[in-house]
Amino acid sequence: MAQRNPREIIDRLFSRTRHGIKLGIDRMLAASDEAGNPQNAYSSIHVAGTNGKGSVCAYMESVIRSTGFKTGLFTSPHIVNFEERFIINGNQVPTLKWLEVYCDVENIIEKYNLTFFEAITLIAFELFKREKVEWAIFETGMGGRLDATNIIVPRVSVISVIEMDHTEYLGKDLPSIAREKLGIVKKNVPLVMLKPPQSAIESLAIKRCDEMSAPCFMVSEDRDGAYATNGNSTNFLYKGKKFTTTLNGRFQVKNAIVAIKALECAGFNDSASMADGIASTILPGRFQILELLNRIVVFDVGHNPNAAEAMADALKIRFDGLPMCFVTGIMKDKDIAGILSHYCGMATRL
Repeated sequence: MAQRNPREIIDRLFSRTRHGIKLGIDRMLAASDEAGNPQNAYSSIHVAGTNGKGSVCAYMESVIRSTGFKTGLFTSPHIVNFEERFIINGNQVPTLKWLEVYCDVENIIEKYNLTFFEAITLIAFELFKREKVEWAIFETGMGGRLDATNIIVPRVSVISVIEMDHTEYLGKDLPSIAREKLGIVKKNVPLVMLKPPQSAIESLAIKRCDEMSAPCFMVSEDRDGAYATNGNSTNFLYKGKKFTTTLNGRFQVKNAIVAIKALECAGFNDSASMADGIASTILPGRFQILELLNRIVVFDVGHNPNAAEAMADALKIRFDGLPMCFVTGIMKDKDIAGILSHYCGMATRL
């Protein structure tokens, strides 16, 4: 491989966003076929959802790795380094490895005029094949039905939470958004989903699974878990078994329960590996608590009202009564007022 500048290639990939978001899987089907369908070289799990899907992915990757399998994890966006998008066995892929894959599939990317997300999805497919990954977990970029990742045939499909977001692409109401996310359900492939509070959304999920002859499993924190926070960890029960997570916030118990059920559906039933994997899960930017310059700082990447509500609840539980200064950046296409409404009553400065 001729010497290539990683920064230049990353800039070139991001330049593909200038044409906007183009949902649809036809380009990915054609491009992956020309690349030899690398996504079929390993077992996979597919995860969609408005909030929590990154955490669900991280839990599952950690557990599968704890059982001894070589894992791949594809998520987006990255927080600091581009390589965060490609994780193999818990570590970011070295720059030269994904760069080599890019150089080999560059002609395919150009031929089919792939979008940024389609291009990096194709890179992930091929990268995981070359690295002989045994289990790969793919997080959707947006929605599900028309997402670039939706050409895989997973062992289990997973949906975390369905809420309002990306309405300009997925629909203006919750049922429309739910239908898009339920588009990841494949024939005879089980779906694991956090039980939605809206009966209409649950009915849509059951209907979709019936149409696809896919077993449907709804998990509920109230039925399956109880929790207690102890310092920097949270203990919870699932089917009478005790688990511990160091990811902060009550919402992480829900994410963990979804992950555990999905793993069971995928054939992972070793209790010790399950507990070890959940306990050792690390995920930056999800109610991440650090001490900087003798101050407690909480970092969170939530970007919609429901995520803001979950963070506000977690802050009240953990830091109730303490003065709080909020520094937040929100993209202009987001529900800014809805997000800030959960912070304003708590903030001494915003």
